[in-house]
Amino acid sequence: MDKWEFLRWRQMLGYTQEETAQKLGVVRSTINNWERGIARIPQAVELACHELTRRWKQRPEFGPVNLIYADGHLRSGLHCELFSNNDLAIKQAIKICENFFNPLIIEDGGTVVWSASELLRECEMRRDALNPTRGSPKPGPKPGRIQVALSSSKTKRSDSVPDK
Repeated sequence: MDKWEFLRWRQMLGYTQEETAQKLGVVRSTINNWERGIARIPQAVELACHELTRRWKQRPEFGPVNLIYADGHLRSGLHCELFSNNDLAIKQAIKICENFFNPLIIEDGGTVVWSASELLRECEMRRDALNPTRGSPKPGPKPGRIQVALSSSKTKRSDSVPDK
């Protein structure tokens, strides 16, 4: 990732340099140095940017998106439904989740926003939240942090990226 790609990434997500620094676990001057080309952007940061983009696209208001799935009768083929945002697509997935296979939510460009396993997990969590009589909710994954190891000639430190 070069300085221009990094700058475009930050602007696409609408982050300030300060917000970007906080998300990547560095100080604002580091972001400034990367964008000015003074310091090279570590590969670990590039990977963290990809993960942050994926999470950014999973916001309820992100869209338009397509819900793609195969129903219980595989001979009827794949179904593709367009929704204005993730939230509406996920609500539809919850309604039909008992009768579909390998659901995905993709954006217009074809990039996967929610993989099958992520979408099924999200549907289950939302169903459990709406219907507590289904049994005790299964513990979800604990909020984690993306570990970003940054090294310089003088020090080696591990910074982290907050989860959602």
